[in-house]
Amino acid sequence: MTDSSLMALRYQRLVLLNRMSVALFGDRPFAASIAEAGHAAMALMGAQSIAVHIVDERGAPAPAYRHADKRLSDDSARAAEAALLARAFEEKRIVVSDDGKRGWEAAPLMRLTAEKAIVTGCVVFGRLSAEPLDAEREGSLVEIARHLRNARMIQDTLQRRAIAAAVLDQSSEAIFVTDLEHVIMTWNEGAADLLGWRPEEVIGRRGDFLIPAERMEQIKSVIAEVLQRGYKLSVETERLRKDGTRIALEGAFTLLKAEDGHPFAIVRSFRDITRRKEVERMKSEFTALVSHELRTPLTAIKGFAETIRDFGDELDPAKKAEYLQIMVDESTRLGQMVGDFLDIARIESGGIDMEPADVDVRSLFSRIAALFKEHKSKARFALDVRPGAETLRGDPEQLYRLLVNLAGNALKYTPEGGTVTLAAAPQGADVELGVLDEGPGVSKKDQARLFEKFYRAGDPITRKTPGTGLGLAICKGIVEAHGGSIRVESEPGKGARFVARLPKSGPPAA
Repeated sequence: MTDSSLMALRYQRLVLLNRMSVALFGDRPFAASIAEAGHAAMALMGAQSIAVHIVDERGAPAPAYRHADKRLSDDSARAAEAALLARAFEEKRIVVSDDGKRGWEAAPLMRLTAEKAIVTGCVVFGRLSAEPLDAEREGSLVEIARHLRNARMIQDTLQRRAIAAAVLDQSSEAIFVTDLEHVIMTWNEGAADLLGWRPEEVIGRRGDFLIPAERMEQIKSVIAEVLQRGYKLSVETERLRKDGTRIALEGAFTLLKAEDGHPFAIVRSFRDITRRKEVERMKSEFTALVSHELRTPLTAIKGFAETIRDFGDELDPAKKAEYLQIMVDESTRLGQMVGDFLDIARIESGGIDMEPADVDVRSLFSRIAALFKEHKSKARFALDVRPGAETLRGDPEQLYRLLVNLAGNALKYTPEGGTVTLAAAPQGADVELGVLDEGPGVSKKDQARLFEKFYRAGDPITRKTPGTGLGLAICKGIVEAHGGSIRVESEPGKGARFVARLPKSGPPAA
């Protein structure tokens, strides 16, 4: 072959290799670009078939693309191709074979690390003639394998980055990355929502402005451990929002390292634990409350029982009767508290037993008024049942318990000789049952949380009145089991009105 012919051949191969590169490294996914690249590769090798296999997630070769002349598509040709593919994977080098008439050439797609060579795929070419692999074609085969390997690696990297970016940005948790000098490099939407800063306001700044002054030593200790161990999980801490308010967070820190093992950044992930901290506080308060509330009636019952046992013969009948009545009253209160604990557990597990029936609202109100007729507040009950609200469907006993709780609360706050109003009014397909007192009202702060279990308002009357903070939570559970809703309406100094809105048609089907 003359020098000019050799130059022309090499130029043609460069053109084909460039065409293959353009196809592989364009904007299209690897699976879509490989067909066009495959035709250029076949022309470059002077082959009549090409098969590309890529190692899948399980580490096994999986076919990614194949195109062949029908004369290289019979069973014997496919068997020879598969055998050569297996050899290339095992031997990690270019291998060839022929059957005397047809020939095959295979090259593994290799990724080299400091420790070992990793096969990531293989390309096999088939020819209708059995020819030895000369230096020019071997060089072309090496270039083709290198291009396919690089294209696949780039596509995998871009895909992983796209997935990671999507997961990062769509996560509800606050996630951001800082370098080792604590300069913020990334900032996701979760961080923007949680802390109030937009990405353009924080990227490039040291993250110290997010940390309360008294938490600086904590973060220094955490970062020191991260640099040593590579991670630190479940760190309870606080951060500052853009408006200056604090937020309770649980953080996780992960060290990022380059391929050479050197650390270069820290991923910081935070989730809001304000609610959890509040629940923990409420549980702690509830434990103290329950231990006190249960101990009080038990102490009284035990004390008076021992008095009657030891000095019963010496007590006059009136005093003995008084002590026995105290024991009965305290036993009743104790039973009510235990009942409340069981009720709230049953409500939370969706276990309220409902036996719907037609309920006469005026009779229900009269029953409540009769129950509290001798209440120490000496308050009177006013009943107001509007036309259209005379009946509704519900569980009579559960609705009775609802109104007992609401009316009992109203009596605590109504001044002596005042009035508690029980009202019913139609609201479309619903009936609103209201309990109105003449007390000092409920603050806006307390209104937002009154129906949470264990929550007790901070006013003086509530503080000196025994209770578990479960009554209104039970009311809410009863109303919601009926398919309704409950709310409070109040202004300071103008009393409070608790309103349960219930469907006339009754509770939803279980």
